[in-house]
Amino acid sequence: MVKGRPRHQSDTRLNKKNLDVVIHRHDRLSLVDGIFEMVAEQIKGGHLATGHRLVSVRQMAEDCEVSRDTVVRGYEKLVAHGHLEARSGSGFFVLGGGRAPLRQFDAPLSQRPVLPDWKRLRTLQSVSGEGGSPGSGLLPADWLDEQAMGQALRAMARASQKPLAAYGDVYGYLPLRLQLQAKLKEIHLQVPIDQIMVTAGASDALHLLVLSQLREAGETVLIEDPCSFLLMDRLMASGLSPVGIPRETDGPDIEALRRACEQYHPRFFFCSAVLHNPTCTHIAPHKAYQLLRLAEEFDFIIVEDDTYGDLMPASSATAAMRLASLDQLKRVVYIGSFSKTIAPGLRVGFICGPGDIMEWLLVYRSVAGIAAPQLGERVVYQLLAEGTYRHHCMQLRMRLDQCRQAVADKLIGLGCSFDHVPDAGMYLWATLPDELDAGGVADTLHEQGHQFAPGNLFLSMDNHQFNRKMRFNIARTLGSPALTAFEALLRT
Repeated sequence: MVKGRPRHQSDTRLNKKNLDVVIHRHDRLSLVDGIFEMVAEQIKGGHLATGHRLVSVRQMAEDCEVSRDTVVRGYEKLVAHGHLEARSGSGFFVLGGGRAPLRQFDAPLSQRPVLPDWKRLRTLQSVSGEGGSPGSGLLPADWLDEQAMGQALRAMARASQKPLAAYGDVYGYLPLRLQLQAKLKEIHLQVPIDQIMVTAGASDALHLLVLSQLREAGETVLIEDPCSFLLMDRLMASGLSPVGIPRETDGPDIEALRRACEQYHPRFFFCSAVLHNPTCTHIAPHKAYQLLRLAEEFDFIIVEDDTYGDLMPASSATAAMRLASLDQLKRVVYIGSFSKTIAPGLRVGFICGPGDIMEWLLVYRSVAGIAAPQLGERVVYQLLAEGTYRHHCMQLRMRLDQCRQAVADKLIGLGCSFDHVPDAGMYLWATLPDELDAGGVADTLHEQGHQFAPGNLFLSMDNHQFNRKMRFNIARTLGSPALTAFEALLRT
């Protein structure tokens, strides 16, 4: 305890005994999460009033018999979730009940956000590249081009390794960026080389963007509903307040987007123009133009995630309908990735956008990550420069085309239905039959060792809109034990 400072009565609840109780009650949390939950519970229970100053990091570490680093990380997580406010030189102060709940536009304020099933999410993210798992977000391991990657690695091994003695270009490996510049021209996007930054996958690009542009806790940002659960969780973990805009088969609901802009005056809208996750739909041309006009009218930035874009045939008319191509990076930040197509473990992506945003990204990359991993960058460069990546993507598209309709027909035969059967991509967004709850089905199959992706993982609000929805990875469905178990469950 700080000498001369009276101890608040409520602080007596923050000690090792109560920390141990919290950790065991929540399925043996880490010490950091234990500190977080212990303090958060005291705030929510009214034992720590708004404006209350917590004991110092040193005192909390002594009271709970943990390291100061553990307390600091716990306090920082409480700040990120809006429970505490850090005041320079003064300490940490209670803000109240945490950040405002995630809400869908026009949804009753009494509704609360869906809290993801973290055990299921961890399993979905860590599932291996082998075997059948309809809920996975990865292509099968034997679909990857091991031969081309091996050749790229051998070419790197023959080259001089002296460049690895330095951090490398903070924007990323220049020859790779030149290849990306040429690649982007294929979708009619003309990008100066200093507006292209290589990242450790699309998730790293999103992380840098949030760090550099969205630093105010509680700020409202717009997302599509449904959307990638990784995007939603990243925004919520930063203390932001996402508002869901319904995603229709031809893109976001423009009228709902306008009303949300009028109400919240957001600075950012996160969306996908091509092969949206989880629905595999595209933004229709007329909506793309309307969306860009709204961005200009209400002065917000569109963040376009094109992670799955290379699975779209270049001959398709919709392939050129990227928002970034129409806008030429005036109000659009464009994110791409090779993790879905080359290899998830390679972690190479890129981001490009308006010059002022790229300058801030450069600052935060210099501080947080110094540079992207050079080995991965050079592998991707070799694959692009030798032309093997283009051929590989063509093979992936052909294999997906060969199994898409067969998977759709199989699911229809089981009583499932579709609002839209896509012409490209790796997912089907199905509606289960007989009023079945997809979350309950996924839980039952999870107990049998099978992984599925129910609609509530992709939903921003608990409005039951997607309770019957299920995302299927078409490359991992037919012939899998998981499909047999799913079929047996539906027939019971």
